[in-house]
Amino acid sequence: MASIVRVDEAEIPWSDYEPGEIRVKMISGRDGPAPPMQYVEYAPGHSDRVHSHTEGEVFVVMAGEVVVGDTVSGPGTVVYIPSGVEYAMRGGDIGARFLRIVVP
Repeated sequence: MASIVRVDEAEIPWSDYEPGEIRVKMISGRDGPAPPMQYVEYAPGHSDRVHSHTEGEVFVVMAGEVVVGDTVSGPGTVVYIPSGVEYAMRGGDIGARFLRIVVP
């Protein structure tokens, strides 16, 4: 039987994904009881290479700004990227903090 999953992000440590550029808090992994989710922080101006994923992604911008293509998204913005869509993302001038949720 399914159950409610609760995670307090204050109880999860940050991990360096790319030291000095990206750090993450893993909320739920691929085999967890909830969809894969993590908090992600980008350093100011950090830019990913163009890439795609086999699953969709939802980004909820919490602080700073993320730039996808020519679009700048600030706090409270939700960005959805379907599976297979190529994109690159960049942190704004003060960086960015967002919640990433992986969706089928």
